[in-house]
Amino acid sequence: MLLTLVLLAQSAWAAPEISWNSDQTQHFIIRHENMSSALGDYNRIERIYEALHPELWPLVPWMAQKKVPIYLYASHESFLKGRFSPPAWSGGLMTQLEGEKVLAIFEPVETAVIAHELTHLYFHAFFDEKSARAPKWLDEGLAGMLQDAALTRPDPRDKGPVLSTVIPMSTFMAWRPTQDDPGAAVTLWYRQAHSVVRFIKHGHIDGVFTAFCGKLRDGVDVETALREVYGYRDLTAFEQAWLKWRPKKAVGALLGQEDR
Repeated sequence: MLLTLVLLAQSAWAAPEISWNSDQTQHFIIRHENMSSALGDYNRIERIYEALHPELWPLVPWMAQKKVPIYLYASHESFLKGRFSPPAWSGGLMTQLEGEKVLAIFEPVETAVIAHELTHLYFHAFFDEKSARAPKWLDEGLAGMLQDAALTRPDPRDKGPVLSTVIPMSTFMAWRPTQDDPGAAVTLWYRQAHSVVRFIKHGHIDGVFTAFCGKLRDGVDVETALREVYGYRDLTAFEQAWLKWRPKKAVGALLGQEDR
């Protein structure tokens, strides 16, 4: 009797999302809580895909054929109460459902959130092929960079956010920010991740980025991967090259000098 009640409770809990209507676009299967279809939102999601595709398809060529499931909640409140149990601060998330990566978002649809979480979804899928995990700085930096691309489509030569100070590279790459860290430090870390990944991807021949990620996926450490793919003898040499590529303001701040 108790088992029956538990199963019924689980069924009732999961039922709302299962009963939602679904629509298909070229690259997504969208389950939506609102009964009416949000065609404008669907078009926006496809435009976001088009911004991400040139950057990500070398890593996940299947992204053009396989449709990603998206759960579109009617509000932030219903999103928080839904089956994915997101934290209260979440604006959307990429998660796993029955062995498949899915995106959970809510109305009104936010371009930045979708671009950021979709990047995580595809990038994690690349590393999942060998049961590996992407370095946090690389994962978040790429998501931040492509989030900006979806919002503004900047010139690829753009050097990203200007940093008033920078974190030494060895510290930066070893750090995984948490909610307990000071907000300003976490913001700086994310901005630097954006800048470092932009340098790796667009400050070099773009085609080798896939080879670099492949090395990391195979278990090669970052310093070795940078040497074997990009030719940097060590992490210090990579840091110096990035600092030279960055605007002078960031270099002067790190070295304890003022801009002249």
